[in-house]
Amino acid sequence: MPLFLGVALAALTLASCEKELEQVHGSPKSSAAAAVLARPDLLTTGAWHQTGLTISAANEASKQVMTSDLFPHTKLSLLVTSATYKADGTYSLLRGVHSNGQASEPIDGTWRLNAGADSLIETHADNTRRLAVAELTDKAMRLTYTEPSADGKGATSTYIFSH
Repeated sequence: MPLFLGVALAALTLASCEKELEQVHGSPKSSAAAAVLARPDLLTTGAWHQTGLTISAANEASKQVMTSDLFPHTKLSLLVTSATYKADGTYSLLRGVHSNGQASEPIDGTWRLNAGADSLIETHADNTRRLAVAELTDKAMRLTYTEPSADGKGATSTYIFSH
């Protein structure tokens, strides 16, 4: 199972990289600049809720990238029911209810987009995480995170959100 998840994560990484390259090369510079300026506003348009979770990794034997949809199999307490990014650079995440019925505690921190607006940097307590922004529109957000591995073949998780 860990090998399959690793393969699925690597596959997602390659697929998301191809899409990012297509978007960069397919857009004129003026359109790209306008999109970069609008992205913080798009992120702060209200509460987001998680609607998908996939993991991709390359299969060691076949070198083929495999993607698995984990969303239907993930505990509610691990999924984000509400993510609110505020214009002041703070955010609040609320996960689903635990299996014992206990409500999850909100996770509060700070956020910022890098200069190219292609990475979302979230900081909570002493932890900082950089998520690649694969898609950000007024209705959808897709963030990817590649987990590094010792062999250089990391797995990529894709978090899908909507309003």
